[in-house]
Amino acid sequence: MSKRLSYPLNGADRFQLYFDAVARKNTGTGNVVRAGITLEGIIPEEVIRNSVEENEWVRFLSTFSLEKNPSSVLYKFKSNTNAEPLLVAFHSGTLQGAMRDIVSKDCNLQSDTPICVDVAYGENKTHLIFSISHVLMDHYGMENLLSSFAGVNNLVDFTHPGNKKSMLSKLADAAAATLFVSSMSGRSMKRLRGDHGNGKASFESIELSAEETIRVWNYMSGEMNAQALPFFLGCSLFAISKHSKFLTGKKYFVPVPMDRRPASCKNSVLSNFISFLYFNAKDSDLESLQQSVEIISKQMISQARKNMPEKFSSLLDLFRFVPKYIYKAFIELPGNGHSATFAFSLLSGSKLEGKEMMGHKVLDVTHYAPAISPPGLNVIFSEFNGKLKILCTFDERRITKDNVVSYLGTLKLNLLG
Repeated sequence: MSKRLSYPLNGADRFQLYFDAVARKNTGTGNVVRAGITLEGIIPEEVIRNSVEENEWVRFLSTFSLEKNPSSVLYKFKSNTNAEPLLVAFHSGTLQGAMRDIVSKDCNLQSDTPICVDVAYGENKTHLIFSISHVLMDHYGMENLLSSFAGVNNLVDFTHPGNKKSMLSKLADAAAATLFVSSMSGRSMKRLRGDHGNGKASFESIELSAEETIRVWNYMSGEMNAQALPFFLGCSLFAISKHSKFLTGKKYFVPVPMDRRPASCKNSVLSNFISFLYFNAKDSDLESLQQSVEIISKQMISQARKNMPEKFSSLLDLFRFVPKYIYKAFIELPGNGHSATFAFSLLSGSKLEGKEMMGHKVLDVTHYAPAISPPGLNVIFSEFNGKLKILCTFDERRITKDNVVSYLGTLKLNLLG
């Protein structure tokens, strides 16, 4: 199908653009999402290069840049059909060594390519790492892009959601969302103690065995009688409360992205279809894991009943029309420049599970969220082939690798009960 040459940023895209500038200013790397795919066998460089550079969606994405209407505050994406072709980068050494460089690789819509592909080799394995500006797409869009390499051919560039709200309804929603988020955050927010100077993006992760993963799910549904989001976020909060030396402030505050992609947009590669739930807690709320999970569960149910994710989506949509300095003030003033204690994501399963890519079996998929600073720590839960994994992206100037490793160890103990 023909693809449009330009389209406007929606509210969630504009939100990601704000954090793109924040991340690049503080760590040198913008708001970039990455996906690492491990394939069985050693795939020759020429085969990979041809597969990536001939993929219609990679070619399409590599032509995009960001433009601002000079007579307004609105932004749009524009495709430059004369853009240089994508170049695939091949790395020597281990995947771990290559990733230390890759997690700091930028994808700048205003001065560089919005998509990069890196390759590293292991023992009878090939690792592909896709890096893409988060302003262009969300986690689901990334999964759609990756599925195009597995033979999925029903994808589209962008679909506008239907059933648009009236301006009056959006204004009412925006007012409610503003008051709610302001009441949840505040200047006493707990945040990382570390240096606020120029940072460095990094990551650490743990992967549970299949047997351990079964234990986690049984513990969650049995003894804890909890849903996945309250359980995993409750475990994460309870774990960090045991490492109070990392933090300063009084009240925990954690935003959680929620997929708001309507059925009509399930095959769209481009754009963000997300909103947020917001959670807070005091140390007295986290005296036990059970108590931690329960307070998150109650807040989740309350926000669902009030339809807060939809209200926040209305707020983001309206804020496309405000100048940059007002947008910045709206985000930063409630927490005096601090955005959260940490960021948190619970990802859906990968579309590549049980599939082949470039004719080779997909052994694993790992998604790397941006290391936006502040807050400087992002905790991501995912599962592939029955194995739960927890990955932390972080700013080394805000929290050390040793501290993240210690935190992940405590978190694993919580998950296993």
